[in-house]
Amino acid sequence: MEHSHNMSPVNDNVRILIEAWKLMVSRLPGSTVQHEAGVASMFGQVPLSFLNISAQDHPLLTVADLRAALTLMRDRAKSCQHRSLIALCEEWLPAGWERTAAEEGYKLALNMTWMTANRLLPPRRPANPILEFRRVSDDATARDLAIINAHAYGMELNLFECICNMQLWLPQNSSYGYVGYVDRRAVTSAATYSVGGTAYVAFVATMPDSHGKGYAEAVMRHAIEQGSASMNLTELTLHASDMGRPLYQSMGFEPGGKTPLLAAETPATH
Repeated sequence: MEHSHNMSPVNDNVRILIEAWKLMVSRLPGSTVQHEAGVASMFGQVPLSFLNISAQDHPLLTVADLRAALTLMRDRAKSCQHRSLIALCEEWLPAGWERTAAEEGYKLALNMTWMTANRLLPPRRPANPILEFRRVSDDATARDLAIINAHAYGMELNLFECICNMQLWLPQNSSYGYVGYVDRRAVTSAATYSVGGTAYVAFVATMPDSHGKGYAEAVMRHAIEQGSASMNLTELTLHASDMGRPLYQSMGFEPGGKTPLLAAETPATH
């Protein structure tokens, strides 16, 4: 598969992740972005730790390199008012990195896999006519998307209050969020953003009591179709959770490297 800008898959993985978080985080009021010394720190300064992330931007070849980066990430976290996460690129880490991270006080929060596609495979099942798709275009639909993601990830609803508004979706010509409704009840969501010359897929989630009905695939295809066409983008990229990866592979996404998100065992002292 060809990769954008003729860069290696590993470079693409890290580059797109950092650009995606910079894009989302920079839209939040009070956010801070610092990218230097080999670490990009994108802090939305919000309770949702998923929007407070530091990421490595180059290979860490030795344990000493990794410890130095983790120390810098820990120091940066002190400037964030809320809990933050760190994103690592497994292919850019020394052997035994998990032990080093644990010794430095970090634990796995979410395993992500870098995935790309230039075109989608045909749907596995007929289009579901039950779903009504609404684009995120006001605070009400933004709240519905946030609530779906909170339930899907088993997280407290109050953590998502910070995105129950239009901040992540403006300007709308580079952000295409959609919510799928059944009998006026919000049950599934997906979005595409223009990131690094690709249509970056995010916020794919379904209410736990609505799994197994094809809703996630349907809303994701709709978000990709609408977003990629409007933004004139053909390459698709995303970072998949372990739960979502089988669906994305069935749709034609090819898995790449692992990008684990780690959380500190104890919050940084602010």
